[in-house]
Amino acid sequence: MLGDFWNNFSHMVYQTRWFYIGVASFLLIFLILDLTVFKKKESDAADVSSENLAEKETKCMDNGRFRIEIGNVQGIGEREEQQDAFGFSPSNKWASKGFLAVLCDGMGGLDSGAAISNKLVSDVISEFPYSFDKLKDGWILDSLSKEIYDVYRGRGGTTLIITFVKDDKMWFASVGDSDLLLLRNGRIYPMNVRQEYGNTLLARAAEGALSVEQALTNKDAPALTEYMGANQVNPDFSITPWQVRDKDVYLLCSDGISDTLSFDEIREAMKHDPSECAELLEKGLMQKNKRFQDNYTAIVFAVHDSLGGTNV
Repeated sequence: MLGDFWNNFSHMVYQTRWFYIGVASFLLIFLILDLTVFKKKESDAADVSSENLAEKETKCMDNGRFRIEIGNVQGIGEREEQQDAFGFSPSNKWASKGFLAVLCDGMGGLDSGAAISNKLVSDVISEFPYSFDKLKDGWILDSLSKEIYDVYRGRGGTTLIITFVKDDKMWFASVGDSDLLLLRNGRIYPMNVRQEYGNTLLARAAEGALSVEQALTNKDAPALTEYMGANQVNPDFSITPWQVRDKDVYLLCSDGISDTLSFDEIREAMKHDPSECAELLEKGLMQKNKRFQDNYTAIVFAVHDSLGGTNV
């Protein structure tokens, strides 16, 4: 009896030993695989990080008259979809044909804001290169707006900012409430007029029809009076080309930036080189931690005189 018990016990121990050896081997293999995958993920993350850093590096062009440094930033904010879009003319044509920047902010309250803003950016760039004669009288923006209207019948639209720099001149056009700002000699200037109902009310206030306070506090003041996607559109644009100067800094931005940050905060960011400016704008938005923060997009470019002269 004792012998049978000892044999059964020895057999059980033998089987248990191999069971634990099997479990230990499985855990060892799993650990090796996990470390391998972890290192690969770490490597992939490093690659993505490098790509993101590369995207934030300042781009540069030199047209023989000016060296232009360019930076940009974009984020989704607290929205479910990114409806801002932006783009540049082909970089291999910057020196000979000029530098074009386009920014659109799709209207979230209407249909297909993202699709409309992305298509409009593509359409504007596809018309490149331009001449200043072609850009007179708001260019072809009315016909582009009509194309959007024909599809969406006023139920979809976007804002628009365009700047075009060639040699020492710049032209701009805007529709809606996205902003074009200039930093010159440490002071910030709005170059375009926001096409909002609030500005219409302020004009009426200047005529005595209502008070300035009533104009500013009207609940409909932020409503757009012009947008790309209307049957007819009246853009704000430079009637003659704008003379660029050494050390000018230009900022195109959606209202996700200019409605959250003050002009003083934006000016301080614009004092830095374009890529750092873009990062500071984003950092400022994050610090505000605004509820329902809108999509935000910025294009920044700084102008430096390549010939060492001065512009007046």
